[in-house]
Amino acid sequence: MRAPCLNHRVQRFSLGWACCVAALLGIAGCGADLYQQRIDATRAMFAHQEQLNQNLQGAWGDQEVGISLRVPTQFLLMPPPVKPAAGAAADKGKPGSDKGTSGDKGDTKSGSDEDIIDDRQPTYMNIGLPGLRGAFRAPLKAAGDKNSAIEGEGFIYVLTNHHLADQPEQAGDFKKNVAQILGDALHKSIDKNDWRENDRFPPEAKAKQSFVKSLSYDTLILNSEEPIAGYYREFTAYMYTQGSIQVVVLTVFPKDVEPSEKLNDRLPLCLETLTVSGDKLLLPSTGGVQSSNSPTF
Repeated sequence: MRAPCLNHRVQRFSLGWACCVAALLGIAGCGADLYQQRIDATRAMFAHQEQLNQNLQGAWGDQEVGISLRVPTQFLLMPPPVKPAAGAAADKGKPGSDKGTSGDKGDTKSGSDEDIIDDRQPTYMNIGLPGLRGAFRAPLKAAGDKNSAIEGEGFIYVLTNHHLADQPEQAGDFKKNVAQILGDALHKSIDKNDWRENDRFPPEAKAKQSFVKSLSYDTLILNSEEPIAGYYREFTAYMYTQGSIQVVVLTVFPKDVEPSEKLNDRLPLCLETLTVSGDKLLLPSTGGVQSSNSPTF
């Protein structure tokens, strides 16, 4: 009578052991899957970082307002104007000083930021860009009429509304005012067809795969209807908002840039690297220096 009972116990023990083994194997399988997922994620992250490094300059940053950007490799930084030392500004106009008098040829500076001449502002047309924080320039090849080639220039400007921090209403209209300035300069009426809303860089699916943040821009595209300083140009304003901070990345390229310039690949990568510190609008710190890891043009 004991044999059947013993067999029953053996069967139960074998079944229990088999369940334990199956559970352990399942856990091991889940662990292996998780490990492989982590390996794949790391590879994707490093592959994306390598893509950025191959196509973009090192990070440019403006410490005064807490923004940074990486521009396509062919673009080089245009140096910002040098602010006069506080003592030098105070000495202007004093008796016996040969500086700061209205009769000095070419001297229009009084020591204030408004009087400092900024050579980064466009010289190819009569336009002043508000809130200019960074500017980059590159020679670009473009297609001209009758299969001719154009040796042109491209520009990337970074504008922010930080200078309007003490004027909340004007700061809130900053992007709108930039659009109006561009439309007026190009003698164009802006309508809804000129805008694209919620352009994302990178697209959300790629951002999730590469473990990066997808940034949303409202994009304004305007083309000149006549040549500007020798050729037609395309103005594209990528407008980004973070809290009360508004940033405009403005590109001015020759129309029909050659594919060899790789801007169709590089510019989206550039736009995804924009970083903005905080979401509260503050006036730029006085005496701050814009910094860059990129070479100067």
